[in-house]
Amino acid sequence: MIRSRVAFVLLCICVPLFVFGGNGDKKKKKQEEKWLEDAEYYFEEGDFLRALPLYKNLSDAHPDDAYYHYQLGICYLYKDDEKDQAVVHLEKARDLEPDLPRINFYLGRAYHLNYRFDDAIASFNKSMTDDNPNDKEKKEIQRYIQYCNNAKVIMQDTADVQIRNVGYPVNTDNSEYAPVISIDETTLIFTYRGVRSTGGLQDAKFRPDSTGDYYEDIFVSQKVGDRWLDPDPISNNINTNHHDACVATSNDGQILFIFKSTAKDGGDLYMSTLNGDVWSTPVNLGPNVNTPYWEGSCSLSSDGQLLYFASDRPGGMGGRDIYVSHRQSDGTWGPAENLGPAVNTPYNDDAPFIHPDGINLFFCSEGHNSMGGYDLFYTHFKNGAWQTPVNLGYPVNTPSNERYYTLTADGGTGYYSSDRRGGLGQQDIYTVTPGFQGEPPILALVVGFVTVNGTPANAKIDVTDSANGNTYGNYHSNAMSGKYLIALKPGNTYKVAIEVDGFDPYFEYVNVKGLDTYVQVNKDYNFVTPGDSLPRDTTQKMQPMVADSNDVLQKKIDDQLKDIRAQQNDQVYEQRVYQQLLKRHGSDYDSTVNYVVDLGTYQDPKDFDSTKLTTMGPIHREVLPDGMVRYSVGPFKTMLDAELYRSQLANKDSTIASNSEVVVYKSGVRQTIPSYYHTEYRRKDYVPRTDTKVVMSRQGTLNTTIGSNYGYNQIVNDYGTFQADGLTYKLEISDPKDTVFFAQFGKIETKTYPDGHVRYYLGPWNTLKEADDFRTNLVAKDSVAAKSLVTVFYFGQRKTVPEFFASPPCNDMPVDLTWFKDKSLNDTAVYRKFLALTGNYCHDGLIYTVQIGAYRHPENFKYPQLADLGPADIRNYNDSITRFTMRQFKTIREAEAFRQVVIKRGITDAWITATYKGERKTLEELIDANFYGANIQ
Repeated sequence: MIRSRVAFVLLCICVPLFVFGGNGDKKKKKQEEKWLEDAEYYFEEGDFLRALPLYKNLSDAHPDDAYYHYQLGICYLYKDDEKDQAVVHLEKARDLEPDLPRINFYLGRAYHLNYRFDDAIASFNKSMTDDNPNDKEKKEIQRYIQYCNNAKVIMQDTADVQIRNVGYPVNTDNSEYAPVISIDETTLIFTYRGVRSTGGLQDAKFRPDSTGDYYEDIFVSQKVGDRWLDPDPISNNINTNHHDACVATSNDGQILFIFKSTAKDGGDLYMSTLNGDVWSTPVNLGPNVNTPYWEGSCSLSSDGQLLYFASDRPGGMGGRDIYVSHRQSDGTWGPAENLGPAVNTPYNDDAPFIHPDGINLFFCSEGHNSMGGYDLFYTHFKNGAWQTPVNLGYPVNTPSNERYYTLTADGGTGYYSSDRRGGLGQQDIYTVTPGFQGEPPILALVVGFVTVNGTPANAKIDVTDSANGNTYGNYHSNAMSGKYLIALKPGNTYKVAIEVDGFDPYFEYVNVKGLDTYVQVNKDYNFVTPGDSLPRDTTQKMQPMVADSNDVLQKKIDDQLKDIRAQQNDQVYEQRVYQQLLKRHGSDYDSTVNYVVDLGTYQDPKDFDSTKLTTMGPIHREVLPDGMVRYSVGPFKTMLDAELYRSQLANKDSTIASNSEVVVYKSGVRQTIPSYYHTEYRRKDYVPRTDTKVVMSRQGTLNTTIGSNYGYNQIVNDYGTFQADGLTYKLEISDPKDTVFFAQFGKIETKTYPDGHVRYYLGPWNTLKEADDFRTNLVAKDSVAAKSLVTVFYFGQRKTVPEFFASPPCNDMPVDLTWFKDKSLNDTAVYRKFLALTGNYCHDGLIYTVQIGAYRHPENFKYPQLADLGPADIRNYNDSITRFTMRQFKTIREAEAFRQVVIKRGITDAWITATYKGERKTLEELIDANFYGANIQ
């Protein structure tokens, strides 16, 4: 028998036969012989998980037997939730018997899977010298060494994402993988392999066998709120005793692409269509797609005209490659075209997913700069070619296998499967948010329902380019639900035609030529039959309900764009995300995290009136290093507890309540909510706030530091020409592999930080604007530059732009103001030039203030419109003129911003004056003294 032969050969080579005492237990011997026979059989067949418990029994019975530890360690390499045990048993085997075949190679694999990359490299190198590998084995070892080196680089820059296991009931202790998510994220279709598989345990010929395997079936789960419902088998028309796996769906969810295999073929791609709630019998995609070789994954473009798929057919780059086929006029698929070396490698490249925007392709690969096994990548189609693929990074990718990536239309959430550590089964389905790390997708997603007299209808929806009549896409609403879905790419005006049997078509035109963001709108179409007053035998086609002028698709898209523009205001955006955080994380508890309600920071503690808050609990007082006093309440265990307290403040003191905010203390370190929950703030142009200091008086807010609602673009606008001693700006390259692109524009500086992090820079520049302009020009040349960022170096210390400008130093570098002498600052052009040159300068002892009035009879000057801005400073000078000024500022830029506020309140002759060491000076006097080119006199 095969089992006996395998067992005998392995035993002769690797271990001595069992040795028992003369009076040994024959029953025990027989049991162990059976364990070994079965274990060797399963191991030889590659069924390591079935072999594992048998070797475990043997290892427990013979703890000093190197061979059992060796075999058991190899099996643990495939046990996703216990891969650490592979290290334990393989090290034990090596210690007991250093000359075991390829022990160093398997130890290297164990270290690699457990993130011990340097140990793995050392073991692989030892395997090259000690294990006498053949040429094939040498290539394998070299490949694993490259995996380790890739991982060390990738993990230096952790992707700013959240990974979540989808969890029960989707994931179980069986295998769930290859998720297919509808682009509106309401339906999850996935491949399952376990106890619920059709046919149960079967042998290689799909016959019942209690020692066989479970084969693939397709399951479906629907989402209700934030919860996935219990999944069900998709259909008896699809699931069989053979392999049936889902690989893709059309954007409208009406077509499902399936991998099917039998004992007679390597596996082909099929298509099933949804009629109501019934899936049709799958149809083979034809000879241009399927061959006698393996074709096992695919993705359909949003217009239905391109099919991307993977195959291991001859003639490729090596292993599995990704191909594309064009739909022919008769509906069949044309000859396959290899995507070429930009995407495909000598190793396996698989599982393509083309985003509905048509220009971003996701796939998995064992090549490129994979961390090990399959990693997830994306590539962007630009200027007629696919760009260099980008690794999605850690923690999306790990040394294990990550495959089958799919993404919601807005790029908010990605779904994929992995056999990483910590899963519920052999393979589990995970989500990553945000799901898209490149430039956000630009798309108009239109979803809705088509009905006839309120009943769901099966409608044909044809979308054409209105300029030339070319077909963009053909869609259908679901006959059972009436639901439809269309994804429109930017750059065109489209004609949307909805046809229902027995009715005239209904047309709408949609202009998305200038679309520059993602929008999603709901639009329903209701077709109505004529009223009872019309003849029953009329042959005239019935008309759809005419859309109200306020309900046309174009207006819905335009209104959605207006809403998006409004939400891009930082304050609106922060508030919206904050409310989402309260829903998702409001009740989260972490013993290392506390929440505190800040009541305000005051220059003068007497300005804080706590009399109305006596019943609101103890108030904490903290004197800050700059002498300001901050008042707060807390700590609270959850964010929701803190927010509930904050909401109650409004009933006590509306002024304090409106300026209060919830902040986080993590292990004693203070952070704002946007800083602590930074991954939830996904907008690309948003810079999470750092600590915000709001300086208060009895009348309300006096001043807010730059940390509050202050984005990068605004900093560039306000501080673009800012200079100071020891200050430079550099362009930081986020991905080491992009250095080839950047190297053509200058010498790249490599800097290793104390934590081991290596960063790459171009530069330096003297001003932020110069560095930002350089970056903007590079982005125009290639989108790869969009991942770079401008960073600040102040006397050699690296800071981000928002960090540095949260409290910038004085810019007191000399500047010649001779040009401004004899010029009038009332001249708008002169004043603008003056602000641009000196707006960010400051000097010890020099304070700027805004003068709101100067009168010989001050009793006649009233300014009630400014009462909420704080008290005025009223001083009578030697010239018998009483001057009214408000606020004090370090820079002219800050003073000018407040002056504009005053002007809008009706004080149109407001002006900026200065005080130097207690002496009042006009701006003209400072110019005459050349106040940043020489000492002020």
